[in-house]
Amino acid sequence: RLGRCWSLPRALCHLPCGAMGGLKAPSSMGIHSGDKKVIPKGAARISQDTFDEAVRENMDDLEMDEEEAVADAIAQFEAQGIDLSSVLKAAPSAERDAHPIVRGLAVIASATAAGVEQVRELEYGAGAAKSTMKLKFHAFVFGGEAGGEAGGAADGAADDDVVPDPPTEAAVVDALRAVREACEQPGEDGTSARALLGARDGVDLLSSAALSLLPTPSALPHALLALAAAVADAENRERIGVRGLVAVRACIAEHPDDAAVQAAALRAATAAMVQHEQNRATLGEQGGLVATAVRTLEAHADSTDTSLAACAALRALTLQDDARVALNKGFERARAAADAGALPLLAALLRRFSAEGDAPAAASVLLTCSRLACSNKICEKLVNLGVLEECVQLLRAHLQDVPLLRPAAALLAALAGNDAVKQRLCDARAPELCAALLGGHTDSPPALESCTGFLAMLTTRHTDNCIAFVDAGGVEALMGAMRAAPAHVGFIKKGCLAVRNLAVRHPPSIKQLLEHGGEAVLRDAMGRSAELHDEAKAALRDMHCDVTLAQPWKGMPGEEHILERGDANGEDRFAQYLDTDEARAAMRAAGFDTSQMC
Repeated sequence: RLGRCWSLPRALCHLPCGAMGGLKAPSSMGIHSGDKKVIPKGAARISQDTFDEAVRENMDDLEMDEEEAVADAIAQFEAQGIDLSSVLKAAPSAERDAHPIVRGLAVIASATAAGVEQVRELEYGAGAAKSTMKLKFHAFVFGGEAGGEAGGAADGAADDDVVPDPPTEAAVVDALRAVREACEQPGEDGTSARALLGARDGVDLLSSAALSLLPTPSALPHALLALAAAVADAENRERIGVRGLVAVRACIAEHPDDAAVQAAALRAATAAMVQHEQNRATLGEQGGLVATAVRTLEAHADSTDTSLAACAALRALTLQDDARVALNKGFERARAAADAGALPLLAALLRRFSAEGDAPAAASVLLTCSRLACSNKICEKLVNLGVLEECVQLLRAHLQDVPLLRPAAALLAALAGNDAVKQRLCDARAPELCAALLGGHTDSPPALESCTGFLAMLTTRHTDNCIAFVDAGGVEALMGAMRAAPAHVGFIKKGCLAVRNLAVRHPPSIKQLLEHGGEAVLRDAMGRSAELHDEAKAALRDMHCDVTLAQPWKGMPGEEHILERGDANGEDRFAQYLDTDEARAAMRAAGFDTSQMC
């Protein structure tokens, strides 16, 4: 039997916010690179009521059983390009209502409804735009421990007069934890859970829950962490709005000495700022988050979780990943963080984690330093604080640790952008270390890309580093790595730049490059990708290999035209054309005097 084909009215569909602009995944940034911007595709959505109506009509009008009716509705909507991730793809039932998102939001909403209205004032904005914002919310009033989640009726009350008791604090915390765990699921399950939460106004409800729990610091982190998990979705970052961001800021301001609240609030702020410059401006410039994150680093230096949350917030503030805006202020915020005193605190954290042998925490600090290293002045400060030596020492101690290698290489590449630092790196035997890293990670293209990016910066305008790298067997390691990962465009592109630096700054290295198959590797790169063609050709040229640099003009891109010149000794047909009446009429129309023409 054929199901009914559902045509959606325009009012029932909407496009994700990401489809209106551009979002992207973050990448590591030093002073030598920027964040890649990606514009995702969007899809139309429907409400839960629309889906349920389709299922009911399949069952009532077409006499389908429940399972068949649901499957047919899914097929019909998906055939029209509808994204069903924001609806529960099942018939209405008690089992469907037990979904962790649906049940959790219901418990939180009941607690909010039973709360007592309160007003808090919060200073918001900066400079001439500074003002006081009044936040209205319902502070939770928890039920007794015996009340349960939904509560019950008072003794002797009639059934029609049953008034549900508010949920207990434990019930609200369990609901928040269930929502967070559902949103943090990997893959499609987590994506669907976040979309479902957003479609049911869950982001605003979690923001309200955070405000409602302001007087309850024991439960407040659960609300903030659930909000952080929810806004990992691009559409939910649009939904959080100024009220939600101010709620997060209020939690930070209300409990400055509570490490757990600070960590949770900073993680919520971090999640809201990814791929969203407006949210970064709201929290960074108007909410003063840069200075707040630095103060948290200082006040909670003994709390690893809180310190790492502050580092993550600083990194998110420096992102330049929102393609919807022409100007991202990541560099300005990085300089503001440095001016606020973040660099000595980060250096102290790095020494502490290095001494404790906590490589993941040290990697987080290194990545934060790499994002703040946006000027020569900041690079010099980091070097003077001992960050360079600590980073090199960590790399030597964890040569096979890829999660540590990548941020460490990113930081060293950022520092090497300062020519004065290159000699310090040479004295620290960084070229020899780079050669060892290239030879030991041929099975990890991302690690190779990070190492080669560091090498390219290290050998730019510095002959001593080129010589030290070649003498350490670096040419063989580099060529071996490029042969091992020929399809990784980012790595090969940086490898070509490193080859050019070696060939130009240290000409004797050309012989070794050729002996280890450098020409074959680069010619292979030329044919693999148009993006690599020019880079590989330039490297071949600097190695004095035969390359054709002339580029014949072929018309517009994607088209080729060959113009026929004809025989130079052939018949002159143009002179014959000038004798025609048509040609003379054309010349007179153009203003030429043709009276003297034969």
